[in-house]
Amino acid sequence: MTLEVASNALQSSRQRLVNEYVRLARTMWLSLTPADWWNDAVTYGAAARLALLELALIGQVRRLGISYADQTLRMVGVAPAGNVQQLVYPRVNTDPWLVAARPAEDYRGEAVKNPGIRPETWPKKGDELFDEVNKWLQSALQRLQTNVWDNVERASTDATLGRYRGSKVLEYRRVLHPELSRSGSCGLCIAAADRWYSTAALLPLHANCKCGVAPAGSDYDPGFQLNSDDLKKLYEQAGGTTAAALKNVRVKTITHGELGPILMAQDARDTPNPVPGKDSDKWTTPDRKTTLQQFQRMKDRAIEFSKRYKQVSDTGKEVHFRYEGRTYRFKPSIHLRQSWAYQRALLNQVQSMLGTAA
Repeated sequence: MTLEVASNALQSSRQRLVNEYVRLARTMWLSLTPADWWNDAVTYGAAARLALLELALIGQVRRLGISYADQTLRMVGVAPAGNVQQLVYPRVNTDPWLVAARPAEDYRGEAVKNPGIRPETWPKKGDELFDEVNKWLQSALQRLQTNVWDNVERASTDATLGRYRGSKVLEYRRVLHPELSRSGSCGLCIAAADRWYSTAALLPLHANCKCGVAPAGSDYDPGFQLNSDDLKKLYEQAGGTTAAALKNVRVKTITHGELGPILMAQDARDTPNPVPGKDSDKWTTPDRKTTLQQFQRMKDRAIEFSKRYKQVSDTGKEVHFRYEGRTYRFKPSIHLRQSWAYQRALLNQVQSMLGTAA
């Protein structure tokens, strides 16, 4: 087996898993009524279900990452060694449930720009409000796609590098996959493709990055030839001055408060969001400990939310309350009972995970 075959197989498997998750998640979000998108009882119920599905997805892609690492290690004559955790959530300073709820936040963020538009039913294509309301939905679904791919990319890569470290391989390089992006590999990836990186640090990525990794630092560097071929094709396709511009791209790495190292153009302005502010929010490498802390946080939130679901169910009235520094609004809905069931399933699962870990 060649590196190209192994790398393409990994990417294909991950893409299939992501596509299936996105299909299920889209179906979930699009089943909501317009009023449901403003009802935290429903959106956090949907997010609870999707958080469980994504945790299963993360476990699967980490196993794929370990299998890929074993294949590539054997290519350079190294016997795979070391234990790698099967489930580590790839973000810190948040938890899977909160991240799964972000499509609703994006929907609301777009909708508040047009407060006069609050449809009771979804407009159909050709209706006066269709384009505007569809823009809100597309923003939400784009956030869904970006979040899940960022998580999958980091989870898989972290598992691969974990196996490399356990096997005493200390350096790696990025592997380009221009065929996986509509416009091909971006300039940042191209500029970073001929460098070696330390396996002691997490791979710096950008949003929706499709790069893979391969072991480096040995006489046989399988990623070098693969990247050289891709780079040559990319420069030839770009043509003279554009090719020169690609070669001159300079990159820098900043630290995102949730995701860690993020690749940016050297002259790009840092946005406030990626850089952690308070000392308590500083990024640390995700591991089993941070994941269990997230499970505990979700458990505590689910217990609090259960009281509010019951309150709305018993009284049939809207409930406002504050938790973790923000205000939630739980309202009656035809989807309230199902949302509460999703939340109970999440509570049961995280309690089980915490019990197993103990």
